[in-house]
Amino acid sequence: MICFSFFYGCKNSKAISENQSEIQGASKILFLNYSIEKTSNGKRTIQFINKKIVDGKLKPIPFESIENGIVGDLIFTEFDKKSKVLHQLLIKNPLFKTIEYVDDSKNFKTETIKSDKTQFSIRLQLNSNTKYITISNFAENDPLIKTQIN
Repeated sequence: MICFSFFYGCKNSKAISENQSEIQGASKILFLNYSIEKTSNGKRTIQFINKKIVDGKLKPIPFESIENGIVGDLIFTEFDKKSKVLHQLLIKNPLFKTIEYVDDSKNFKTETIKSDKTQFSIRLQLNSNTKYITISNFAENDPLIKTQIN
């Protein structure tokens, strides 16, 4: 009787672990690559470069709250097929890069470098209901670009 319950217990744990791996296998990570350019009239244009969807699950990473956005930042929004917002996140201004370095006195310094053109990437856990995404200026609701996902 004891042996039977031992073998029965082992069988259940194996079935549970197989179900968990099936659930994890269904998770997808979405990689999106864009280029952004500041035009001569001060507007910004975004061009889609490519997307890649791979199996996997991202570790939880803290995103900056949209309320902390400033002029120049971007809003990334995921939509379902009925144009319902699924998720939004703040993208700090990709045309401003903050770098840290050690100066001649061996002190840490930070410097912000401004550019007129750069590339940036977005990586996120793909929601199975996501049909398209938009990237908009923080201060405006007008999308700069719309990317079809499925």
